[in-house]
Amino acid sequence: MHSHKTITIVTSPPLSSTPLPGCISPTTKGPVQYRIEERSRTVYVSSDLPPSQWDSHSLNQIFSIAELSEGTSQVDPRHTTFLGAEAQTFNPDDATKKVAPDSRATHSSRNSNYRSRRFDPMVTSNQTQSPPESPPSRKSSPLTPMRPRILFYHKHDPHYGFTNFSDHPVIYKGKKYPTSEHLFQSFKFQKHRPNLAEHIRTCSERPAVAFSEARRFEPEVRRDWKQVNIPKMDEALWHKFTQHLDLQAELLATGDAELVEDSDKDAFWGVGPDGRGRNELGKALERLRSKLREG
Repeated sequence: MHSHKTITIVTSPPLSSTPLPGCISPTTKGPVQYRIEERSRTVYVSSDLPPSQWDSHSLNQIFSIAELSEGTSQVDPRHTTFLGAEAQTFNPDDATKKVAPDSRATHSSRNSNYRSRRFDPMVTSNQTQSPPESPPSRKSSPLTPMRPRILFYHKHDPHYGFTNFSDHPVIYKGKKYPTSEHLFQSFKFQKHRPNLAEHIRTCSERPAVAFSEARRFEPEVRRDWKQVNIPKMDEALWHKFTQHLDLQAELLATGDAELVEDSDKDAFWGVGPDGRGRNELGKALERLRSKLREG
């Protein structure tokens, strides 16, 4: 790890007619005087992994080591005045005290106002974070435990009953739908094209056929479907799980786990091919789980 110092050189007229201790008057022919103040210190960290996969705990340890390497002394408000090759120090609070012209700044370690910025994956490299009012606590807070994940999708895997393709008929308004997929697809037509809705219900016992038929009549789908499709999914799931108590018990037994439809074909209801889809079916099941617990 390499440390880099950002140094700003500022020239300004004297604040008063009385020269500061150790300073040379501008009217004399002495060497040019500069006032140098260390503003910040930057720690550069590189890794073979992208920043999104960095471990915040490890980063905090790295920054703690960087801070310790700066020394353990308290922040010293003194500035350093350089006269040619010679260096003198003075404290603004002790300006009335006499400072020997040959006094040197001797420090066992450098004093710094630097405070490490704790790693935050949400903060990008071009953002600036203001330093805290007080030094951060060395004691790290316990991390929030991650919820377990339950994946469902394939027929041969557990929890296949959570999918709309499972063989669980649903009764809706006195009519039997072979699966909740039949009911959900029929919602696209029930109000304005009831004949098409009935066709979806009776076209086949297989949910894949109901899905295909609804897609075939895509131009007839209600215009506001994209605004109501999630509430309609909630409705279809409610009828399915309240009519099949074994499924309801299975859902409640998942505790607080995250429910994920592990579909590599659907990035809206599932997680899609890259695993980053919206997983709206999983979220709908979690809402239903909470609603069933509330009674």
